[in-house]
Amino acid sequence: MCGGIRFAYDPALKPALDEAFTEQQVGSFEQSGLVETVFWQARPMLPAVVDGALRLFDWGNRDPQLKLPKTGWVRMESLQEGKWNYLRPKEVIIPACQGVEKKVWFDIDIGIQGYLVRRGDTERIYMLTLPPTPEYTALTGHDRMPALINQDQVTPRS
Repeated sequence: MCGGIRFAYDPALKPALDEAFTEQQVGSFEQSGLVETVFWQARPMLPAVVDGALRLFDWGNRDPQLKLPKTGWVRMESLQEGKWNYLRPKEVIIPACQGVEKKVWFDIDIGIQGYLVRRGDTERIYMLTLPPTPEYTALTGHDRMPALINQDQVTPRS
């Protein structure tokens, strides 16, 4: 899978970042030009381009009270089988420039395919995963990989 990403800092996202991260973290993002978010943090977030606009969303669902899938990822196979149809998922681009799995960071050329789902007033982004390439398995040891956009190979970040 992909347990975290880095994406380019955009000042337009600052109000949303302020809600999910500490002042010190946001300051670090501004200085470095990169935002880092992982699914295991207190409030995981993902950027997504929706209808041509970049927005920040909660990543998946860990809230047992919320009637959405309790995960941060959607398997291509379950999407194709129609298991997510009741949520009317909308395809989005997660504009990540780096991803991480099992402490191994790798470069991402364009981004990751994701899906926006809505339930009432709640919106969440789920990252699409596929069976891994042998290269991805060798790099991360994981049995799933993110659906990278127009990218067949992953390069470890040194």
